[in-house]
Amino acid sequence: MADDEEIARLAVSVRRGSIVAAAGCGKTEQIARAVGVSARRRLILTHTHAGVDTLTRRLKKLRISTDKYRIDTIAGWCLRFAAAFPQRSGIDATAPTTPADWDAVYLGGARLLDSGAVDGVLLASYGGCFVDEYQDCTLQQHQVISRLANLLPTCVFGDPLQAIFDFRNQHPVDWDSEVFPTFARSAELSTPWRWKNAKNGELADWLSDVRAALEQNKPIDLTSRPQSVTWTALPADATRHQATIVGQCLEAMSENDLGNLIVIGDSTSENRRSALAQKLAKQGFANIEAIGCKTLRSAATVIDKANGVDRLKALLGFVSKCMTGADKTALEKAIDARQQGRRLGQAKFGSLFPLADAVIGDGGDMAMLEFLQGMRDRPGAYLYRREMFFAMRSALQTKAVNGLPTLSASVWEVQNRIRHSGRRLGERSIGSTLLVKGLEFDRAIVAAADTMTNKDWYVALTRATTRLRILSTNERFSPTGTSVAASEGGRHR
Repeated sequence: MADDEEIARLAVSVRRGSIVAAAGCGKTEQIARAVGVSARRRLILTHTHAGVDTLTRRLKKLRISTDKYRIDTIAGWCLRFAAAFPQRSGIDATAPTTPADWDAVYLGGARLLDSGAVDGVLLASYGGCFVDEYQDCTLQQHQVISRLANLLPTCVFGDPLQAIFDFRNQHPVDWDSEVFPTFARSAELSTPWRWKNAKNGELADWLSDVRAALEQNKPIDLTSRPQSVTWTALPADATRHQATIVGQCLEAMSENDLGNLIVIGDSTSENRRSALAQKLAKQGFANIEAIGCKTLRSAATVIDKANGVDRLKALLGFVSKCMTGADKTALEKAIDARQQGRRLGQAKFGSLFPLADAVIGDGGDMAMLEFLQGMRDRPGAYLYRREMFFAMRSALQTKAVNGLPTLSASVWEVQNRIRHSGRRLGERSIGSTLLVKGLEFDRAIVAAADTMTNKDWYVALTRATTRLRILSTNERFSPTGTSVAASEGGRHR
């Protein structure tokens, strides 16, 4: 670990520096070790609460005293300081929700740092700053960190090849023109601990070659793949892709003793990923949801506005997007018939009718919770949007216990709680590069999509530690995709 210790000490000693870290090369470990060898307390900033949790757990694992660091998200840190000095920062929104609100927060943070009003506080509190996942910074965030670096020694950590976020035209900061001129390239982490620890050196070597090719915009060549990587041809007809992906998922199930499995699909279409998860629901596959899931928020809004039969149908519409076996159309017909005094569907839906009547009667949170449970208990019901279903259930419980005014407000509360506490994925998950970035799995199935860029491919190919299945139309190809807006990931997560 001599080299790693040298890099940790380098991160502490630089006045303005950057450390490039390829996927799986121990970036989190190095940040923690750098904190450990720091003489004074360090401010550590990152982008997500999940990232805060990851860093905190690593620091605890290395038994580093909490007196030696403070961890926060860039968004949270800027908001806290800007809101504490509103006249200096000039911010109006202390509970920002829109991209424009957050841009104003970052502008206010930069303005506050320029003013010198917090120099004494920062200098007394910290000996320096580390910023994680710097490739995910917007230009506005980069401007804040650059100003912070005028005051505190600052080292940023990241990987230009994993800069896959494009937040509604707020492109990630450019390393060549913006990062390196401000934070000189100090070192590079290149030891592939993720695969070395899994005793999979051949996959590590192959991924290193792939990285070099992608950095130079050269094709991905699967003909030279190691034994732990398999390739399956996708049909030229895109409408037949799902059948091929399903076949690979079913085949991978025979390897279940090899650990968890992620299927990485199209980042541009939640519907296509959900359709795949629905197809594989009986086998235990489930869709990974964005923390700020729009489908969940939309459903809550519709339910809030509805009453009686309309509320029941809105709830049923939500359930039908989460599980197989909902029989939405048939159940709606039976509900309408009962409203007209006719008997229909008693044999099929009899156990649900009392629960449905309760929702129609008072539309209360507990009645809706019982209806959700009744739907889940039906034969043939398999959740394929598990996270979304349980988030709705949690929102109804939270609303009932805390007396929140609307279900929408309760959904926001639940989503915010998940942002802070993190989440646990199942053994078989389906996601996109945006949703799995930063996560690690035992096995991965990567299905090519036209939108995938060099960076998307690198993120996708580096998620698995033991086995990798790649599905593409050719064994040798050049990524041609362009970045997509990262609405599913969320900037202020």
